[in-house]
Amino acid sequence: MRPVLLVLHKNDHSLGYYDFPNGEALRCVQLDPYPHEFALSPDGRSAYVCHFGVALAEDEGPGGHLVSVIDVNAARRRGTIDCRPDCRPHGIALDGKGRLYVLSEGSSRLLVAADPAARQFDARRPSGGEGSHWVTVTRDGRRAYISNMKSGTVTLVQPWADAPRPLPVGIGHRPEGSVLDSREKQLFVACRESAEIAVVDTEENRLVNRIATPPGPVRLCWGDDGKLLVALYHGAGVAVVDPGSGESEAVIALPDKAVAISYDRQSGLAAVSLVSDELCLIAPGSQRVVGRIATRSGPDPSAVVRVPWD
Repeated sequence: MRPVLLVLHKNDHSLGYYDFPNGEALRCVQLDPYPHEFALSPDGRSAYVCHFGVALAEDEGPGGHLVSVIDVNAARRRGTIDCRPDCRPHGIALDGKGRLYVLSEGSSRLLVAADPAARQFDARRPSGGEGSHWVTVTRDGRRAYISNMKSGTVTLVQPWADAPRPLPVGIGHRPEGSVLDSREKQLFVACRESAEIAVVDTEENRLVNRIATPPGPVRLCWGDDGKLLVALYHGAGVAVVDPGSGESEAVIALPDKAVAISYDRQSGLAAVSLVSDELCLIAPGSQRVVGRIATRSGPDPSAVVRVPWD
């Protein structure tokens, strides 16, 4: 199986395939305008892409209303899921059962589908906040945590419960990406404009810590050593954060602003997307940039997959 880096190009409106880690461009799937986030099915065979429909969250207008379904191995779009009447889909996730969760920023609602292959949503839950941008879902799908940029909150939503009431936690200025720890006991949320990671106790649904970071944390992921790797937009780098001590241990400088980050456990490398239309590959253990990959315009989220190609 060949390792390939999937990269969503939000300004080129495409999903690119790059040989990993050498960066050779292999294939490209053209998409609808301004895709912003994607998520992989548990088996890695399908990618679900949100078409936000505008370049930036600050841009006005209704935006898009589709989620594309990509056959990863075949590198082609199998079809779409229509979110209407909801619009500006952005945050997206799948749980361990393959159920789909799509966050509509335009209507501040979470759309849920028990069977994505049916191409329809089973329920639409209020997010309980404004500027709903990112969603992280537990493995069993019972809890969804939504980052609301304009409200400065994370809300707990129960996607499959009847008439659930979103439970908000005030955390910081412009919360964006988030991740759960391995036991799903704590949620770590990047707060871009207050330069911190907010730590939420998921059992009590309350803020329990704030970890200061360099300016502009936007996305974060786990490395192999239990450290958080944090993409810094304003700080143009990656912070290595020890959640145990609550400190930033190091900052890896990058040539431009970072907008997204992913980590491949097999290679031990992180891929960081930059506004300068490239990705930097970093080795967190040595805190070094070990490679650079030129991309199409607007690289954003990425993920390493294994495909049956020569």
